[in-house]
Parts: sequence; structure tokens; C-alpha cells
Amino acid sequence: MIRNANANVLTGLLFESLLGTGTMEWIPQWTAKFHTAVWLVLSLYTILLFSTGLIILYISKHISNNECIGCTLFDAFFGRILGWVLNFILVGFLILGASKAFLTGLDLIHYTTLPYTPKIALVLFALSVPLQLLYAGYESLFRFQTVLLVPALFLAVVLLFISLRSADFRNLLPITAPPSLWTVDPLKAVMDLLQGLILFMVYIPLFIQLRVSYQGTMRAVLFAGIGIVLLNALNLLVVLTAFGSFEASTLHYPVLEAVRIQKMTGPLLERLDLVFLMPVSVAVMSAVNLYAYGAYHVLSRYIPSRKRIALIFVVVSMLTFVFIPSNFEFVSDVYESMMRTLEVILVGSLPVMLVKQRLQIVERHVKK
Repeated sequence: MIRNANANVLTGLLFESLLGTGTMEWIPQWTAKFHTAVWLVLSLYTILLFSTGLIILYISKHISNNECIGCTLFDAFFGRILGWVLNFILVGFLILGASKAFLTGLDLIHYTTLPYTPKIALVLFALSVPLQLLYAGYESLFRFQTVLLVPALFLAVVLLFISLRSADFRNLLPITAPPSLWTVDPLKAVMDLLQGLILFMVYIPLFIQLRVSYQGTMRAVLFAGIGIVLLNALNLLVVLTAFGSFEASTLHYPVLEAVRIQKMTGPLLERLDLVFLMPVSVAVMSAVNLYAYGAYHVLSRYIPSRKRIALIFVVVSMLTFVFIPSNFEFVSDVYESMMRTLEVILVGSLPVMLVKQRLQIVERHVKK
């Protein structure tokens, strides 16, 4: 399937990588710090998203299939030893990312529909899909991801536009610039939302090995980036026009609450929040799958004859973080620390990768 995939398949996968869990938990944090000036921060996010994503793609442009024998871009540029160290830091981040997305899904179900259901029952039920996809391989994973994306995204966008029927656009004004806007806080907030770019370090080499063209991947990144920016802007517009920046900063799941307050009559229309839970659940499951498979993919390259050990390690690690006491706060704190570490490594390594890429191109021309 993927060997003959067009840009639409890659667009969906990259879009899901950038989307994360789809719960938009960044909106309360942004509105608490930046109030109605969040649009300026979203503009900064757009600039950094496209610039960083396109730089990563440009770096991978001249990597041949033979040079990409390793499992991440770190292998292609930093050699076996340093690449090994960076890869295992990446594995820790991916396992934590899968655990955090898993916990978000459990919390969402408890919050909306099944508050008294034992966690163990939800975990065993929700873990059945990732386990099968991890064992089946990347083709089954990608097929599962792309089949569910379009209907889930369509349903979510329709419900978001329905939520604008009670919008009060006066809540968007006045646009004031709080003191925090002139500090490093906007950059920190944006970096928290760019975590999906770290998945590019795993999946772009996989696309190269599957002989996906650079032009197709470039179109996929552009369309996925445009789509995610528009979706984030729509979610932000719905929340701000429904609640205003002050009330939005106090909500746990602001988009879900904006859909919930819509008063409509008819089958399935009285509880639109439960209908909206369907596409959000798809996004959460997609995040779990992408992070978990990324960790499994990296580990299995180091122990190719013992892939089941890699699978067991990923699943056991996820379950450990899911059931740790005070789990969500602990996992979130550790995940945030590791995410910032990896982002610093990624941003710091981009110039090094660019230089090494140019040297490799010059060396090839000299050999010719």
C-alpha cells in the first residue's frame, strides 16, 4: 500500500503527527498567559512549524536509501555511537508520549461518559488496537490511520462550525498585549505545540526506505501544515467566541465544553459533546499508535531477531507509566522535561545536519 502511496496518504500521517491527541489542551494555557493576543502566538507557531518542518525535509533530501539503513535521521548524520544515544533518548520520549496520550484518552472517557468505570477495564479494552497494529507492522498501522482520519476530521469540523452558531465575536476584542507576550513565554508555548515534529525524525527515514519521493513528501508536509494551522485556528476561534479568554483559561477541555453548550433537538443532537468525542477519540488513538510504533520501530532495529522483546518492552513501559501513582501529573512532568530536551537537541542538531549534508554532497561530486 505505502510503496504506491500518493501524497494524500502521507499528508494524513503527518497531519496526525502534528495534531497529537486533538484535545487542544494548549488553549487554556495560552489564553491564561496571552489573553486575546493568542493570535499573535499562533502566528509565531505557524512560522516555526513550516520553517522547521521544511528544514528537516531539506536535510533529508539528499539521503540515499543506502545511507538510511538506520531507523532515524540521527543515524544518517551522527554515526553509530552518538546516533545510538540520541535514538534511545528518542525512544524514552516516544514511550512517554504514547503513555500521556493513553492517559488523556482515559481521562476524557471518565470526564464525559463513564466516570465510575475501573481504569483497568478501560486500559485492557483500549490497548487491544495498538497491540495488534504494533505486531502487524507499519502497513496495517498506516492503513488504520488513514482510513479513520477523513470521516473523523469531517465530523469534527462540522461540529466546530455548528458551535459557531452561538458565537459572540465581541469576546475577541480588545486584543491587548500582556507583559508575558514580550518574554520567552510565547516561544515556550509554541515549542510545546511543535512536539509532533519530533516524529518526523522517525517517519521520514521510513518514507525514504519505502521510496516515497521527496516532492510527494514536500507536498504532504505543506498540506498537513496548512491543515493543522487552520484546524487549530478554528478550535481557538470556537473557544474564544464561546467563553472569552478568561473563562477559557479555566476549562479542562474547552473545545468539548464549547460543543456541549449547543442546544439542539433531535436524535444524537441533544448531546453533541458525546458525538464530538468520537473524532477526538480517533485522534487520541492515532497519537498512541504513532508514538508507540515509533518507539517499537527504533528498538526493533537494534534487536531485529528479538522483535517481540521490543514489543513487550514498549507495552510494559506504557502500562507502567499508566498505573504509576499520581500518574498523569508525573507522566506529564517527565514528558515535558524530555520533550524540551529533545527539542533542544533537534534544534541544535539542525545546523550540524545542514553542514554535514553539504559536505556529503560535495564529496559525491568529487567522487564523480
